[in-house]
Amino acid sequence: MKKFTHVFLVVFFLFVIATAGLASDTILIKNGTIIPVKGGSSGVSDLLIENGKISQIRKNISVPTGIKVIDATGKFVYPGLVAVMTAIGVTGYPRAGNDTDEVGTSTPHMDPYDAINPEDDCIEVTRVGGVTTVHTVSGSRSVINGKSVILHLEGTLAEDMIINRYVAQIFNMGATEQNKYPSTRPGVVSYLRNMLNQAKDYAKKQSEKDQKSEQDKKSENDKEDFSKRDLAMEALVPVVTGKVPVVFITNSEVTIRNALSLIEEYKLNGIIRAGSGILKYADRIAEANIPVIWAGTESVPQRWEPHDLNFHTAAVLAEKGVLFTFDSGGYGPGSRNVRNINRPAAISVAHGLQEKDALEALTINPARILGIANEVGSLEKGKVANVAIWTGSPIQERSRVESVIIKGKLIPMSSFQTRLFDKFRKIVHERMKKK
Repeated sequence: MKKFTHVFLVVFFLFVIATAGLASDTILIKNGTIIPVKGGSSGVSDLLIENGKISQIRKNISVPTGIKVIDATGKFVYPGLVAVMTAIGVTGYPRAGNDTDEVGTSTPHMDPYDAINPEDDCIEVTRVGGVTTVHTVSGSRSVINGKSVILHLEGTLAEDMIINRYVAQIFNMGATEQNKYPSTRPGVVSYLRNMLNQAKDYAKKQSEKDQKSEQDKKSENDKEDFSKRDLAMEALVPVVTGKVPVVFITNSEVTIRNALSLIEEYKLNGIIRAGSGILKYADRIAEANIPVIWAGTESVPQRWEPHDLNFHTAAVLAEKGVLFTFDSGGYGPGSRNVRNINRPAAISVAHGLQEKDALEALTINPARILGIANEVGSLEKGKVANVAIWTGSPIQERSRVESVIIKGKLIPMSSFQTRLFDKFRKIVHERMKKK
């Protein structure tokens, strides 16, 4: 009898756990102002999430029994923000170092996935700010840096967080070396040309090798070639064949020009990450359909430029039809500030950018640039349920995030920053009472 009771209790608890897990995957957001960004019109409606996906968006969805219901009356429901060029997940524990930059002029085979830490404090800090998806890079200081990945900011294991493990390669056009080659901008361009030429030759040899018969592949010569694999060249082959895009980090008119020359010369799938000087090439970039990551909104203009030039840049890019997104400029340990990605958008709207274009630059545009627009970036039926409920528009600095849902899971609205705030607020209140 005791054995039967024990078995019954085990089965019962397993059933309760399974039922709870199923219920947590079904969330109904009621009476919120839905801002889909793409694929529908804005207005007060309901949004149903099932199995981690958006299953319905319409008015008066009936409430199934036993599911989580969020009353969003008077609130605004947006897709989760998408941030690019971050180090989220690889900054390490506080005071424990980080895995953001490898030593070396060229390290294209470095994979940030090998350092992803789901316990990184930056993850909680970033997602409570409404950012649900990030593009994490493995370095930016070298001429040729490592690969980059795309992460959902939810998961206890790295493999649970990954959307795309190899989304782009990172080149830095201004990464000159000190007292060694390449120490000048022409040296950087020459170095990149040399590496890209080597990668093209390596790709050609790989293609020829793949065309050989199975008998030839078993020959001793092929075994010898296999032992001489070049991991750096293998990482660059998808770049020179156009399968993987390259983010060119630029910081001036000269470095932008050099990046555009390499894109055209080698027919690369290029993305320009610019800190300044982008407007001089806006027409050329628009004509070539090259995406832009604009990182200079809050930068100080050159002394001969108008004081508000960078504030107007996003509006000009939108007017010319350039596909662009914002970079908050908080790379590396500063990734704790990725949550402020909406600030450059707000500044740009105050200086001529349409709010619609600003919202797209924070959501669907980065998803398009990274090749994941079919999964995230807008509120559409069938897409991954990455949702943020705001008190107002993300473009308004006074707006606050009230709820965040990632992959259909309701995220705790806490981080080490909020915990510190609560801790010291309590201490201050207690001291004030004693006085």
